[in-house]
Amino acid sequence: MEQKRIAAKEWDGRLRRGMVDFFNYWLSGGFSNGVMKDGQEAAALAQVGMDLEAAAKFRQERLGGFLTECSQLILLPGATEDGLERIAYEVSGMRLEHLSLLAPHTTQGNRAEAFVNGPDSLEMMLEEIAGAKRYIHFSVMLFFNDKSGNRVAAALEAALKRGVQVRLMVDATLSALGYDHNLEYGRFSLLKERLEAAGAQVVNTFESCCPKEAWPAKRRELAEKGVPESSLYVHDLAQAQAETGLNIINHRKFIVLDGHTLILGSLNVGDQYLGDTPIIAEGNVIAGGRRMGIPGSPKEWHDGCFRIRGEAAYSANRIFAAQWGVATGDSFDPGDEFYCPSSAIRRYGDEECTLVASFAGNPVNLIQRYHLDLLEHAGDETVIVNPYLIDDEFWKTLQSLEADKAAHISICNPLHINDHPTNLAAVRGHMRLPFEKGVSFYDYSGTERFSHWKVAYDRRADAVFHGSYNLNERSACHDFELGILVRGGTFADAVREMIGYDLGVSRKVEDAGEFFKHPALHPSTYLNKLTSRFA
Repeated sequence: MEQKRIAAKEWDGRLRRGMVDFFNYWLSGGFSNGVMKDGQEAAALAQVGMDLEAAAKFRQERLGGFLTECSQLILLPGATEDGLERIAYEVSGMRLEHLSLLAPHTTQGNRAEAFVNGPDSLEMMLEEIAGAKRYIHFSVMLFFNDKSGNRVAAALEAALKRGVQVRLMVDATLSALGYDHNLEYGRFSLLKERLEAAGAQVVNTFESCCPKEAWPAKRRELAEKGVPESSLYVHDLAQAQAETGLNIINHRKFIVLDGHTLILGSLNVGDQYLGDTPIIAEGNVIAGGRRMGIPGSPKEWHDGCFRIRGEAAYSANRIFAAQWGVATGDSFDPGDEFYCPSSAIRRYGDEECTLVASFAGNPVNLIQRYHLDLLEHAGDETVIVNPYLIDDEFWKTLQSLEADKAAHISICNPLHINDHPTNLAAVRGHMRLPFEKGVSFYDYSGTERFSHWKVAYDRRADAVFHGSYNLNERSACHDFELGILVRGGTFADAVREMIGYDLGVSRKVEDAGEFFKHPALHPSTYLNKLTSRFA
């Protein structure tokens, strides 16, 4: 019997979005492990009619990492109109609202700006909070009771007094550990009391997952309260991996304000990230429109974020709403006029933004897959800046590259000044072969500072990826993460200037002898293996 199909001219907006989501998920390795069972027939048709490897290569080399429009599907190697119509028929029967929370989400007409170092990032954040009129949705892992933490809390209090709605997700349990041997910094409870007294809703994300045996009853309770099935479905996957609360962390760091502004990056709230000590710089170096330098105090970290105005804020609010509903039972519609006013959906600039989420128990980690594809298909300048290089999949891919691809890649990492005990061992144990093939390595700790910034630059696609994601197995397997791929030549050039400054102040490694020739002879490499599952 002939396979049923839906002619392309009959595809409505929902199906067009669903086809883009389906192919992005399939090309990243989704549908291969029994998850999303209602997508198996469509995946089988795609597997028969198309060359998965060639299509994934095309997506990275020609499109910069993700499909963004339905019109791009016919360009994929092996794609035919007849084949796409057959796949569309199967996709039309899928629960696309589930798929939409797993797949990346692209918006056009955004305006992106990059901020680095504490003083600039803090002042921008306070300015945006002060300007909020409707709501502030704030998700962060750590929120410390120090100077900058109190400044942000005071700004949120002032917003609440103006009648602004504030929802805040914080890992209060991990924040309580403080830092720098100071437990007073960990007293987020004091800030929480102030904010709740002013009317904020505050959630401790350390408690997001419950014991496995308790989840079915809690799931029914949340469903009765109106939490969408798609949000519960995503959390089902996280709960399946919930060994301990400590082993699943909400590591996402973003703020949505009034439906039109998104602040997203690698910054927690605290003086390490948002310290206001003036930066140290030789001369007045401007890159990407910002004054560049290194943190003024050894206790402050080099870090950053993007501010994006436009519909990307709606994409992020969908992610916030899904987590918030599961955590509290208080569900809201991010598409409602209050949360997404029509005035906010307009053209702010020229950047195309693709928001990419990952989470504990995800069937396929799209953020990890993006970084691996970026390396595997490198064909022009590619720079990765990340504080932790401890993911075995990252190293396998980097070590497998031929010299012609390796020569395009530069990596910047704080090798010797690092708060993770095994980063040094992981790098020294894996970097020798890539280095000998031509990968350049820059040690940011040559500045005598730690860099917590996480960004990847792809010159060929005029694209930059930034977010909370570390290149370690925690981010790959255990944590809720969020990042954004921004495409646009002007913005990519600005961020490349910032990265260029970091490379310039870093120590470029020139001697392969800094990396282990025989890792098995060095005990530290075994410690790295033992700690790969926990942070």
